[in-house]
Amino acid sequence: MNQKILTSTFIKFRDTLRNVAAGIVGDRDDAEDVIHDVFCRLWSKHPEVENEASAFRLTYTVVRNSAVDSLRRQRSHPSVSFDNPESNLTGIDEDSSSTDDAKGVYEAVIALSRRVLSQRQYEIFRMHDILGMTYEDVAEEMSMTVENVRVSVSRARKTIREIYRKQEKE
Repeated sequence: MNQKILTSTFIKFRDTLRNVAAGIVGDRDDAEDVIHDVFCRLWSKHPEVENEASAFRLTYTVVRNSAVDSLRRQRSHPSVSFDNPESNLTGIDEDSSSTDDAKGVYEAVIALSRRVLSQRQYEIFRMHDILGMTYEDVAEEMSMTVENVRVSVSRARKTIREIYRKQEKE
């Protein structure tokens, strides 16, 4: 019964939820991703909802929090692509020396991460920080828990940051 209430509430208020998410993340496509992810998570967890009002409150709260998390993730870890690193250099002056410098830093960090991280840790780091996959998606892909993925990504970032800073000083 919980899934029926949740599903009908989600369908009824989909546009409202999308607008809430879009207001936070600033993009309708990203907002659509947020509400889709929220629905899948809630639907699979079978939360205790007694009526439409409680289902809406729960869904609204989770959409808002997920949208904020998504925005923070986008700001702190912009997704990049191995195929076209030039497209990841937003906010850089069109001055070719700035672009070349940024490309050099980008390539140096990627090369450094490949060199210093274990194969598994590099794959996790690549999927999350470079390809922009969620912790949940990486966990599923790598057959890990979400917490293990978070720890692995955090350790990879720390390792790369420390070695990069050390090399920069030399």
